[in-house]
Amino acid sequence: MVRLFEVGVLCGVCVAVLTFGGTAPWFFAVTQVIILGLAAVFLFSGQFSHVTSIHFPVASPLFLVALVLVQICPLPVSLAPLFGRARDDLPSGTHFTVSMAHYQTVSHLLLLVTYLTAFFLTLVLCRNHNAKKRLVFALVSLGVFEALYGLIQYLTGWQQIFAYVKKYYLGEATGTYINRNHFAGFLEMILPFAVVLALRSAGLLLRNTSGETGTLRKTVSRAELPSLVFWLFLAILLFAALVFSRSRMGIISALASLVAILVVAGTSSLRARTRAAVAVLFFLGILGLIVWIGSDPVMSRFETLGQEYNLGGQNRISIWRDTLGLIRHHPLLGTGLGSFSVVYPSVQTVFLTLLVEHAHCDYLEVATELGLPGGILLFGSIFWILARAVRGYRRAEESFDKAVSLGCIGSIAAILVHSMADFNLYIPANALVFAIILAVAWSNAHPTAGQHLATGVS
Repeated sequence: MVRLFEVGVLCGVCVAVLTFGGTAPWFFAVTQVIILGLAAVFLFSGQFSHVTSIHFPVASPLFLVALVLVQICPLPVSLAPLFGRARDDLPSGTHFTVSMAHYQTVSHLLLLVTYLTAFFLTLVLCRNHNAKKRLVFALVSLGVFEALYGLIQYLTGWQQIFAYVKKYYLGEATGTYINRNHFAGFLEMILPFAVVLALRSAGLLLRNTSGETGTLRKTVSRAELPSLVFWLFLAILLFAALVFSRSRMGIISALASLVAILVVAGTSSLRARTRAAVAVLFFLGILGLIVWIGSDPVMSRFETLGQEYNLGGQNRISIWRDTLGLIRHHPLLGTGLGSFSVVYPSVQTVFLTLLVEHAHCDYLEVATELGLPGGILLFGSIFWILARAVRGYRRAEESFDKAVSLGCIGSIAAILVHSMADFNLYIPANALVFAIILAVAWSNAHPTAGQHLATGVS
């Protein structure tokens, strides 16, 4: 049964990532059928009784789902002013819904249930140590495929996603994604795992070395050296593809995640020279690759950063300012999950001839759609898992578990930074991968709940 869940979850992720990042509803529906079908098999197969001792975080998911259900349930029209709705603006009748875009809220509720289901299925998988290893390696493999695809696009000018000819971002690497920022968002979640596995290999390689004569010869002859070279090569490949996506926040977020990894690793027994050696080799490899390919297109993106983020004009800051107005009008229960593109025109002051579908800030968009309590609940839960992952990393004894915990910390940190100026959590494939990484982080933070069940279900 574990193998069925493992194959199913990975197939669902691959379908989502490889089909435009899940942004095509019909393709992502395949992923939803797979994930929800696995949940049905799990519930009706009688296996739930075998995993009751797993530490499932249920309060936050239940509250989130309940909040969205309240948004689509009919409420007495007398309550409308309480939720920032004027009676004159409501259709005739005795009832109204908090959601100002009922269809979009129902659709996004199904997406939310899919992510939460993937989260819980991953928790079940992670009780098996080998299944967790295979899951991490599969995610890295998918990331490497995307990186190679993106580099081919950038270096050869073959701007296609399989049979689909790209119309946008023709000068950048986007992999199988339409948008370079979302391609970068996926890679920045995978990159930390390659980096920490390189750190792990370096730690094993240098564990028994000292300053004696012949140390270099002993180091080169050890079996861990090929593993270190392999993981460093993959990390360089992932970061290079991310750089040539020319996503500024993607690059900044990836660098922030690497800093977080090195800082947290510094609190453990991992020696400073090990971290320094891996960091130097990694950035030398990146520098050499960028010099060889050329850095001008990437640098030109950062040169316009000040112009695009000034306080005047039509830019993301203007959208954020308008979005804050929506939050002030609907602070309690929001406007309905997925409703941003419908409600934003009521406060829109920029890009008046265009449809603004997202706030380009996950924090503001979630607060708009779920209200301040919902936003605090969602991001508070993510930060809580991040804190538990840091604590779990410090307590972990097995080297692979420590590396995976550290990789999760880097991935979560990257998305939290990127979410300040983009909407990766509204891209189905990235949200799904992020939910899986959160589950891995949670399982590593509660090892006693998973270790004795490692062979519990076959």
